[in-house]
Formats: sequence, structure tokens, C-alpha cells
Amino acid sequence: MATRSKVEITESDLKIILGNEFSEFAKKIISNVYCGNCGPPYNSTITNYRIFLNELDDIILEGFCKKCKQPAARYVEARGVTKYQGRLAKIGKILK
Repeated sequence: MATRSKVEITESDLKIILGNEFSEFAKKIISNVYCGNCGPPYNSTITNYRIFLNELDDIILEGFCKKCKQPAARYVEARGVTKYQGRLAKIGKILK
């Protein structure tokens, strides 16, 4: 059986995974992305992003730097967070 490297999910799926922590995620993660083009100390907001789960059930945001419009991404480990495991399983079942 082939394995997936990553699968796109919706913001609604992400809200299910994160539960009440989604607004904090938006504040701390979406608006705090390192941009390789702008470089330190500038941390950007990621815009026009797509959301993925990888084979480890970690969250990947792929989009663009708000300042320079170059590609930017953010990787967030989710599988190791106990409270997310049941929700990740629920989303995984929906995706399969």
C-alpha cells in the first residue's frame, strides 16, 4: 500500500484538531513565521496558506510571506501532543 507524504486539510479540520486552541494557534503560529528572504529579525505572517498533515500527523502551513510575498512555510508537531491524538485520528479516518 502506498503511503501519503502529506494530505491537504481544511481550516475546519484544523479547528477540530486544535479545538479551543485554534485562536491561540492563529496568533502564535500564523503570525509568527520565519521568512528566509526577509531574514532575521523579521518574522512574518503567512498569507494565502494551505494546510497539510504529513505522514506523522504533524501540521504544515505552506503559503507566502506577508511582507515580501516569497514562499514561506511553518511546521508544527502535533502527533506528540496527547490531547490532539484522538482528534487527529478522527480527521485521519475522514481523510482515508
